[in-house]
Amino acid sequence: MIRVGFIGCGRISDLHFAAYADCSDARVTAICDVNPETVAKRQQEWNIPKTYTNYQELLADADIDAVEIITPQPIHEPMVMEAVRAGKHIAVQKPMTISMESADRMLAAVREVNTVYKVTDNYVFYPPIVYAKKLIDDGVIGEPIMLRMKFLGGQWQGGWEVPLETWGWRLEEAAAGRYLQTFDHGHHMWATAWYLMGEVEKVTAWIDTLNDLVDCPAVLMWKYKAGKRYGVCDYTQALELPIPSNYYSCDEWFEVTGSKGMILVRRCTGNLLDGPAVSTFTGNGWQHHEVESDWASGFKHAQRNFLAAIQGKEKPLLTGDNAREILRFAFALRKSSDERREVYLEEIGP
Repeated sequence: MIRVGFIGCGRISDLHFAAYADCSDARVTAICDVNPETVAKRQQEWNIPKTYTNYQELLADADIDAVEIITPQPIHEPMVMEAVRAGKHIAVQKPMTISMESADRMLAAVREVNTVYKVTDNYVFYPPIVYAKKLIDDGVIGEPIMLRMKFLGGQWQGGWEVPLETWGWRLEEAAAGRYLQTFDHGHHMWATAWYLMGEVEKVTAWIDTLNDLVDCPAVLMWKYKAGKRYGVCDYTQALELPIPSNYYSCDEWFEVTGSKGMILVRRCTGNLLDGPAVSTFTGNGWQHHEVESDWASGFKHAQRNFLAAIQGKEKPLLTGDNAREILRFAFALRKSSDERREVYLEEIGP
């Protein structure tokens, strides 16, 4: 039995915890949050035996084998460093950190120990995206050429009730140039782009702001390293538009076109587009594929990967090196928009 501790018990931790509900080989035995009221609430909801308000105390608990760090990214580095020293297996919520220098320090520390380190991004475990990857790898659409991704955000409140204080640290991040959509949420999109079609060579981006607060509208483009492959993503925030969703008030859809066909993934966070989760169009016409498409399922499969990595059955996804590459992608996009020019990823860190 793998005994897991949560560091951070905010809104998103609901989906991390739910992933353990039917898990026979691991359980959450300790939680930590700086807010005592949050800790007390979660302990009652989740029936957790041990609680902490100081993460160092949780890391000092010899009964904890692994930790999920579910906190704002500006404080990931010290928490990861101390978890490494404590000998814990580590899953840290995306993005891994806030600078390339910080990422390199973290990776250097992780390489010195024999523990699992992964960066959790639920999109690379979301079943429709995983199925699209399989279709690409199986050659169903031939040689992939173009990836198109769309994000549409609506009214702030979706199916989830998100406390106002939850947005506070994100607004501070925006003030530092690491924006809510194209950096924080953007990690999901750039991880998906990398997962489906490989490493990126260069980018071009136009990132505007809405009320000097939200980094929308935005149009972002990139060229892959392998062959003539391209990608494009657009972000739009429609503040007066309700988005049908059980979670955040937004949705995304994805289209991959190859030399002999196309894949369409209709939904992700929300439920804006009706129809099957995945469809393909080839010379045989349309085929529709019913795939599990609850956004929460990506968290469950990401957690299963973490446990399997600890058990030596799978490689962690994302690895630290994977996540570092996606971080470079995000910073290159920001640099392109700020400097109004094409930016090669090799310009961002060594």
